[in-house]
Amino acid sequence: MEKTSKLTEEQLNQIPKDVLVTMYLQLSDTMKQVAEQNNQLLRQVTSLEEKINILTQRYFGRKTEKASEIDDLQLTFDFYEKHALNEAEHILDSANAEEIEPDPSQSVRKRTKRKGKRQSDLQYLETVIDEHTIPEEMLNEYFPRGYDVLPHNTYYTVEFVPAKFVEHEHHVFKYAGKHGEGIRVADAPEKLLPNSILTPSLAAGIFCCKYVNALPLSRQAEDFERVDMNISRQTLANWMIRISDRYLQLVYRRMHQKMLESRLIHCDETPFKLIAPDRAPNSKAYMWVYHTTEAYGSHPIFLYEYQDGRSSDIPREFLKNYKGVLVTDGYQVYHKLAGERPDELRVAGCWAHCKRRFDDVLKALKTKNPKGAISAEAHKRIAAIYHVDNMCKASTPEERLDNRQRSVKPLVDEFFSWLKSIDLTLLDKSGSLYSAINYALNQEPYLRAFLDDPIIPLDNNDAERSIRKFCVGKHSWHIIGSRRGARASAILYSIAETSKANGLKPYEYFKYLLEQMLAHLDDKPADYIDDLLPWSEKIPEYCRLKTFE
Repeated sequence: MEKTSKLTEEQLNQIPKDVLVTMYLQLSDTMKQVAEQNNQLLRQVTSLEEKINILTQRYFGRKTEKASEIDDLQLTFDFYEKHALNEAEHILDSANAEEIEPDPSQSVRKRTKRKGKRQSDLQYLETVIDEHTIPEEMLNEYFPRGYDVLPHNTYYTVEFVPAKFVEHEHHVFKYAGKHGEGIRVADAPEKLLPNSILTPSLAAGIFCCKYVNALPLSRQAEDFERVDMNISRQTLANWMIRISDRYLQLVYRRMHQKMLESRLIHCDETPFKLIAPDRAPNSKAYMWVYHTTEAYGSHPIFLYEYQDGRSSDIPREFLKNYKGVLVTDGYQVYHKLAGERPDELRVAGCWAHCKRRFDDVLKALKTKNPKGAISAEAHKRIAAIYHVDNMCKASTPEERLDNRQRSVKPLVDEFFSWLKSIDLTLLDKSGSLYSAINYALNQEPYLRAFLDDPIIPLDNNDAERSIRKFCVGKHSWHIIGSRRGARASAILYSIAETSKANGLKPYEYFKYLLEQMLAHLDDKPADYIDDLLPWSEKIPEYCRLKTFE
């Protein structure tokens, strides 16, 4: 029988009615399934497009979190409330005003150089006076009947003196009495490390290059070779590890004890690659950072800690004796830790993390898209919260708390009430906007924490700025070659950042620190450590930045 792709009208008329009904129902079910699959694929494509746009913006777009291309924010959903936040609209208009391109037809006044700027820039440098004169015999030749010295011209230049290596060959003399009085050996400087050429000045130079200026040890070794100093990268790494183990961990432990006296600590963490025999090639290690400042009853302290993972055991051990506030992102580990000690620990959330999620959607989709319009509204509301709170940033704690209760709390209440009024069933659960809204709602108790405590900041940006120093470095050196190296890096980054935060010159302070610890290493107890901490008043003046405020 010949097969046909289409039944004729006569053939259809011969098919029993109940068979036709069955065929129709089956076809209808199939079409529904196909339509549902198409809708699902369309949602996936839309979600992927959003993520691609967000990633493109994140890696190649502007890094500012200001909304620069926001329209009149006409939302298509019924839950839009025009009266909710005039303050935010004012802030948003101001943000736009800052980014308006100048009219080429208008003349632009050239910025004039500030008078006295050069003298101000050079005021703390060592000054060498060079006098440029004409020899007396030539002056007598030019002016045979005598001359007068007029006011001289003065100008300034700055000379750069590059680093250099100087080998010291130490000859330690020995003396013996002729009549059996014994042997005497002349005093000589102690070695920083046994059987090593390392000195405090050389260690400080290596330290500053890597842990302050993010120059990998491999490049330092290459630079040393160009000035006839041959030291391998492995030797440089070994030196940093050994001085951390022998000297610097004592300073680190004392800074840790001092940090736990603070009322508030910022926390964050970032992954990096670590090579170790028992680790998988693509597994991640983590560098944790803890930060506190004078505003929380402590000297500025940055502490980095290397760990193999991100479990709750890590901050639990580091903060086991701490009672106060932790300002963090939304990572659940911190919340679990606070839940174990509710009377001692409190977690405050980060409004910057919350705002950033909406900003990513806004930058990728713009306000003409309904999702972008919702994100723009969220941006405005959070910006208003920041603005009103910052109005009392320099006020007393009592005034700031009063402002938060009277003016900021209503804005926070309106923000979460508005979020809860959004029908999330209209949004794709895999989409970025759904994720942003869900994050904000889940973090509500922690985002509200700042309202009843004037010392709690709105965000965790301090910790993010702290961890950024390590991130800049890891993009240069890519990997750490051992656990000992990772632990040493944590200690060295801690000393580098804490010394800078306390207004010290990292090179001078690090050199002074090693010199003093070498002289007092055998002291028991090690009370001298307090005099060497970066905020100690006993740190010499030459270690301090004169421009530090």
